[in-house]
Amino acid sequence: MSDQNISFDVDYDLVVIGGGGSGKSAALTAAQGGLRVALLEKMAETGGSSIYAEGTGAFDSSEQKARKVPEHEGKHFPTKEEGFRRYMDYSHHRANPDVVRMQVENTAETIDIMKSMGIVYTDVTIYAYDQPLELYTFHRPDGLGAHVQEVLLRNCINAGVDIFTSTPAKKLLMSDGAIVGVQALDSDGNTMNIGCKAVILASGGFGNNPDMVEKYSWLHRSAHYTYQSVPTANTGDGLNMALEVGADTESLGAIMIIPCARSKTLTSHASGAGSQPVLWVNKTGRRFASEEVAMSFADAGNNIAKQPEGVVYAIIDTDTVNHLMENGSDIGLGDFIEFHQKLTLLQAELDQDVAEGIAWKGDTIEALGKELGFDPTTFATMVAEYNDACDKGHDPLFYKPAKFLRSVRKGPFYAINMAPSVLVSDGGIRVNGDLQVTNKDYQPIPGLYAVGNEASGLYGDTYNLDVPGSANGFAHASGRVAARHVIKTLKG
Repeated sequence: MSDQNISFDVDYDLVVIGGGGSGKSAALTAAQGGLRVALLEKMAETGGSSIYAEGTGAFDSSEQKARKVPEHEGKHFPTKEEGFRRYMDYSHHRANPDVVRMQVENTAETIDIMKSMGIVYTDVTIYAYDQPLELYTFHRPDGLGAHVQEVLLRNCINAGVDIFTSTPAKKLLMSDGAIVGVQALDSDGNTMNIGCKAVILASGGFGNNPDMVEKYSWLHRSAHYTYQSVPTANTGDGLNMALEVGADTESLGAIMIIPCARSKTLTSHASGAGSQPVLWVNKTGRRFASEEVAMSFADAGNNIAKQPEGVVYAIIDTDTVNHLMENGSDIGLGDFIEFHQKLTLLQAELDQDVAEGIAWKGDTIEALGKELGFDPTTFATMVAEYNDACDKGHDPLFYKPAKFLRSVRKGPFYAINMAPSVLVSDGGIRVNGDLQVTNKDYQPIPGLYAVGNEASGLYGDTYNLDVPGSANGFAHASGRVAARHVIKTLKG
């Protein structure tokens, strides 16, 4: 569209589309740099998926330097070089090294900026304490992501950012191949054209758009996936608008998947029990992995998602129920299910879920197998073989560590229906190290940027839980770096 044919209702230097962590970090940085900034948020309130973030990944931060070196199994605070190598190796070098370098070089500053706003970090740790490969990058703020977003919002307002909620962006306006504005709907549904010299796309990816998940990711093979904490606003608006003006994609199929009991929340004690390294079977009634993979929710999510129709049953007996209620969980799921948390509501939840038909119970293993549609004798034989492995402390099928080999012998027995649950998409619009959106010829589209879960380049096909806090760390760092590039471009 030519600028001669556009009548603008209002003009800014920069328009940021999306009010989560990446969008607010970008807007605040730009406003503090002297730019006139508008932030468009299609929901009634800002926050995005960042309000669910538990920690922020960072390297060589002031918080790490001020704390004692972790003593857990010889761990240490990683350097930027270690972080760079871990991202590249975990992605099998499908990650964009320029984007990875941006991440490791800028996340420490995020921590200092947040501290200057009054955020207090209660710990620098890892996500899952039994996960041997995790780096100590997980900076946990007091109040978690929800509090951080409240503080960021207040600072954006104080810096003069004009924030428009219930205002979805619909189209990028171009002239001679460069950004000149954004077309949006105001809170009354009226079309308005906003003139600007640059746009930062920060609308959170496409994780809550089933059609786009099916089109762009491998998860469509799992027919019965579900959604958990992802906001309903993350429907791929930014990706669609970028593709319309010549953007290209990269690592598009990366989806953050976490195991969760179907139709339950991540804090459910039944879901927490099913997410433990207990006996998992798919709809054929057979084991399919070493259940220790539960220590990394991203890898566990992949394992569950690739099963037939994405259906997995966590099989537990009464002894395991009592163990989880009285002694606590064997592994943690961050702040959803804390490490060694006592799942005191588990029996009550199981009884209710069985009554509602979303979990199953059998006084014998054969009876439970029949409830699940398995051949009772074949299923009982499989469980007996698993129990034998537990007795011997050796799993000949998947080499599950002995400490997680808990037998399934005492009735009644329960089956929890686990599902691959989408949190967010992690791969999308291709960008360079300055977060500029690039076209099919790998050239920047003048004035167009993508940040946070809108941008690609940090991952291969799976979220990297080896570096916990990556998504939130990337949100803040990428938003800030993109805004600084806008400032440099406009002011010289």
